[in-house]
Amino acid sequence: AEEFLGIDPAKEPIPVRPAVHYTMGGILVDGHCAAPMPGLYAAGECSSVGIHGANRLGSNSLAELSVFGKVAGIEAARFARDSKPARRERLLKQAEAAEARLHALRAKDGTERIADLRREMAETMEAGCGIYRMEDSMRATCDKLAELKQRFNNVKVEDKSSVWNSDWLLAIELGYQLDVAEAMAHSALQRRESRGAHQRLDGYERRDDANFLKHSLAIHQAGAAPRIAYGAVRITTSQPGVRAYGAEGEAAEKGERA
Repeated sequence: AEEFLGIDPAKEPIPVRPAVHYTMGGILVDGHCAAPMPGLYAAGECSSVGIHGANRLGSNSLAELSVFGKVAGIEAARFARDSKPARRERLLKQAEAAEARLHALRAKDGTERIADLRREMAETMEAGCGIYRMEDSMRATCDKLAELKQRFNNVKVEDKSSVWNSDWLLAIELGYQLDVAEAMAHSALQRRESRGAHQRLDGYERRDDANFLKHSLAIHQAGAAPRIAYGAVRITTSQPGVRAYGAEGEAAEKGERA
């Protein structure tokens, strides 16, 4: 409280605000942890292997790490071992292109401050994609994020060094954070129901399995908002349940047993 906010907790209340618990989604991968891009494997909180849906809390995610972390490592090693030289050369060129983009970002000398863009991103995400959500505020968030991405093109990276450059790192992270924020906001806007941590108060307070028992897929589009599509959900043993707590949760559990 004192270091980051300048508040003496003995005299003033410590501000409390929502923060992310778990990211319930990520890079689309199959059961072998392979993404649509050949050679890319992902596991853990950055990935979406399809076993979570709207529930990714506690032991669910820890079990995923131990299971799919091993799967991703084995499959990535197998891909690398079996790849032909031509494929390895193509991957190397992709890595070199990505590195060139990062160095171009370090050379940016615009007028927009990283801290300002990051603060405005956090504020608009809390306003439109916080605990409770409504269409008007989500649309405003989508519009604000589009504005911030345009302004990010004019960002200023003050530190031009290549060693322990936290300014450069913050700029890299901010660019990716804006992409993720857009994926979240546009997915939420088009999901006209409430499910898991996605709670709407504008007429879509109930879960709608008929129309939205689907994985939201955000497809990157250069210079534009992501395109939102949907993927099928494969249900094996556990059926979708009511997200409720306390007396309401106990009543829902009794109803499901009945």
